[in-house]
This record gives sequence, structure tokens and C-alpha cells, in this order.
Amino acid sequence: MSTLLEIEAASEALPPEQKEELVRFLTARLRPVEKSARGARLVAGPNGTLLLEAPPGAPPMTTETVKQMLEDFP
Repeated sequence: MSTLLEIEAASEALPPEQKEELVRFLTARLRPVEKSARGARLVAGPNGTLLLEAPPGAPPMTTETVKQMLEDFP
């Protein structure tokens, strides 16, 4: 396989267990991210409330993004 499209197509044909194994394999090979840029953080909001601020580069929290995250949640 030489292109990302071919790899994506091949991964779609895998059974769920092998997809999970592939995700674990790829995740283990990702470069570590700086600690300060890794996750969301709480920041002061108006009237003493706390707001959750997404890390740099995070996708926007649109309705579609949240729906997709919930569908992918175990």
C-alpha cells in the first residue's frame, strides 16, 4: 500500500477487534506532545464561572463533532 487512501480502505475492511489493535499500534507510535499543550484546561469565565478551554489545534466543538465523539465513545 502506498497511499493513505489505500490504507484507509484496507483498514475499513478489518473486523472491529483488528481496528482497535491498529489504533493502539498507531497511537503507541505517535510522538509525545508537550505537557502544556496536551489537554484541555479550566479557565476563569464571567461571573466566577469556570470554562473548559480546548488545547491548541483541537477541532471546533460543533454539534457534528460532538455527535461523532459520542458515536466513537466506547
